[in-house]
Parts: sequence; C-alpha cells; structure tokens
Amino acid sequence: MPYPPFQRVPVSTPAAAEARLRDLGMLAPGPDGRPWWVTDAAYVIDAALVERVFEAATGIQKRCYEAVEALVASGDYTYFGIRNPAMQTAIAQSWRAAASPLHGRMDFSFAPDGTPMLLDYEADSPFGLAEASYVQWEWFEAWQAKSGADSDSQENLIYEKLSAHLPRAELPPRFAIACGGETLANGNPADTGERFDAEYLAELARAAGLQPSICSMEQVGWDLDAQCFSDAADEPLQLLVKIYPWDWMEDEPNVDVLPHCRTRILPGAWTRLVTDKTMMALLWRMDPGAPNLLPTFLEPPVGGTVVAKPRRGWDGEHVYLPGQTPGEVPEEEMGPLLYQAHCPLPVLRAGGGEVHANLSVWMVGGEPAGIAFRESLGPVTGPAARFVPHILRG
Repeated sequence: MPYPPFQRVPVSTPAAAEARLRDLGMLAPGPDGRPWWVTDAAYVIDAALVERVFEAATGIQKRCYEAVEALVASGDYTYFGIRNPAMQTAIAQSWRAAASPLHGRMDFSFAPDGTPMLLDYEADSPFGLAEASYVQWEWFEAWQAKSGADSDSQENLIYEKLSAHLPRAELPPRFAIACGGETLANGNPADTGERFDAEYLAELARAAGLQPSICSMEQVGWDLDAQCFSDAADEPLQLLVKIYPWDWMEDEPNVDVLPHCRTRILPGAWTRLVTDKTMMALLWRMDPGAPNLLPTFLEPPVGGTVVAKPRRGWDGEHVYLPGQTPGEVPEEEMGPLLYQAHCPLPVLRAGGGEVHANLSVWMVGGEPAGIAFRESLGPVTGPAARFVPHILRG
C-alpha cells in the first residue's frame, strides 16, 4: 500500500468557479494572509482509499457508541471530568432518546503502511461542513466541465445524506439554528464559519419544507413558563440546532435547566463525550490495539514518542509535538493535556515548499458521507490550514 495513499496534483480552477469562491469568502486571507481555499491544486484519491477510511470511520463510530452506552449505564463520568449533575442527566437523557449526532468530522493521518489512524473526532458542531459539501462539489463540477475528465468523480454525498437524515431526525416545522462565535451589535451572528454552516443547514431544512431561523447563542433565552428555550423573537422552541460546543454550555448558568427543558437540542448532549479527546484514551483503554486507533493516555506514558494536546482543544490549539515542552494550557477552558502516539501527517511537495495533509471523513447521522482535505505549512493542522478539493479517480 503506497504512502501516502493519495496524490497532490496541479489543477486550474475555472474563472467562473473562482468568482463563486470569492463571492462565498473562500478566497479571503486567512490568519496567515493566505486564502482559505486552494485553487491551483487538488488531492487525487481512489476507491480503495475511500473504502479503507470509511471502514475505519464506521468502526470507530461503533466503538464510540459502545463506550457511551457503558458510560450512561454506569452513570460515572469522572473519567471525563464532568461533575455537573445537570449535564450528566442531559447526556443520559439524550442518549436514551437516541438524539441525533447530526454531523461530525473525523481527522486522520496514516501509518507508514498506509493504514488510516484517527487523530481527532470533532463530533459536536465541527467547522467546515458547507465547504466540504456543496462548495467542494460546485468546484468539482466546474473543474470537470472544463477539464473533460468525465470518468472522474468526488467522494461527496454530504448534501444527499443530510437531506435524507433531517426528516429522520424529526425536526418540527419551525425551529432555530443557534451559532456561537462573534456577534454584531444587534446580537445577530456575524459573518463567521458558524454562520456559514448555519445558513447551509437552514437551506437544507427549507428544501424539506421546514421554517428554520438563525440566531446567535446570545439571543437564545429561557421561557420560565413554558420551560423551554426561546429564539431571538422570544418565541418558545421545540427544537434547537446548535453550532456551539456542549462543554461550553456545561459551564454556563442555565445548564441546570437541561434535565427538565422541553426544547430538544441537536446534536444530542451525548456527543459531549465523543468530541472530547478523552474518548480516544477511553477507547484505547477498553481495547488496546484496536484498528485505526493510536495509543492515547491521560497521563504521560513511559517511553514512546507522543503528542500532547488538550482534551477539549480546537484545531491545533496548544498541541505540543515530540521534543517540545508543553506550555501553560488554559485547563478551565480546554481541560488538561492527554498524550497520543505520534503519527505525523503526510508531507507533500507544493510549489517551492512542503505541505502537511490532513484527510477528514465527514459523518452524517453517524455514517460516513464524504471526504475533505486541509493542508498546513507546519506539522499541526490549525486555524491557518487551507481547504483543498479532491478528485476521485479509479
């Protein structure tokens, strides 16, 4: 099996597609001054790679379900440091109610033999959904029409699977999608990645005949009489889709209302467990050597080359590679460090330098739905990582 099991190839993005990307804000400078979307390259994958990473993602999801079931049955969440009784109850209630996970993103690197190895699972409102779904597909259709590569395709059924999953999630006719992130002076969500994903989900819901509204988390209120959350218009909500981490909600004043709240919240509170990197340590403790998992521990292991990362940190935040001395980590916000065996990202040539490639499997309703690539100049995938479209060939 080749390493890495994909190629980075030069491509030309058609002018109309580039204009569309610009209109969507994909070509605006990122944290490092470079545009978020790469227009002059794509990753080429084959069906064999798709089969391997989808099989890996499916197996990991199954083991996560088994771990959550065991945790809920035991009622003991101390391994995850969840001490708030209301949050514990919300996790158990949502799991027993089979509350949908909605969508998630598993990030992979590869062992020297090409085996996909899980680095992280953003299972609770991850960023990049719209880019991986319709933006990437629009790029591919434009590129294919210009290149004439009729036999090529893209491993991207995110739109189709979300469209099929939303009715199964039993969304009411009217509900709200609440965004975290920056807000405007009037309290509405600013033009952020959260807002972009919220608009995409709202578009899918409207296509299904529903009437979603979009608001910021700041605009979500509590209706004491109705015992439910309310939207920006102070209307009671049957359902709230949040693009905001459960572990942040855990520390907020209204967390105590969750056990008796009549508003259903998606993704379900049980995804708080799965998105916590502690889950990777638990999975390894439950089944050391399980396929596609890296040895991961809550305490520094004796021997071995490990990466230290905060248990609830976002992409690349406070990640320390082998040989680096961990600095001060805001544990109240991100949790303490855990330690994962080092599996470097594949390094490829790009122009006059090198890039580090991260392959992600997007999950919908707990099932693989599509593939996305991000690449960074350094060995850690952080906020400056750029989105690179892919092509399925062979």
